[in-house]
Amino acid sequence: MSGGESFNMAEEFADVDFNEARLEKRFVRTMETLSRQPGNSIWTSAENRAEAKEPSINKPNN
Repeated sequence: MSGGESFNMAEEFADVDFNEARLEKRFVRTMETLSRQPGNSIWTSAENRAEAKEPSINKPNN
């Protein structure tokens, strides 16, 4: 964030509802990660592979 701006991501995205608390927390963590380096991709912003990986929810089991 520039100009000393600071956002509370949990508060900012309080209305997000994925019907699963684990996914909502993960979303907030991802937004916090991306906000630290907004010009970078998810892979380069993440501290590690686990933080950047795509969750396997809602993928077909074909």
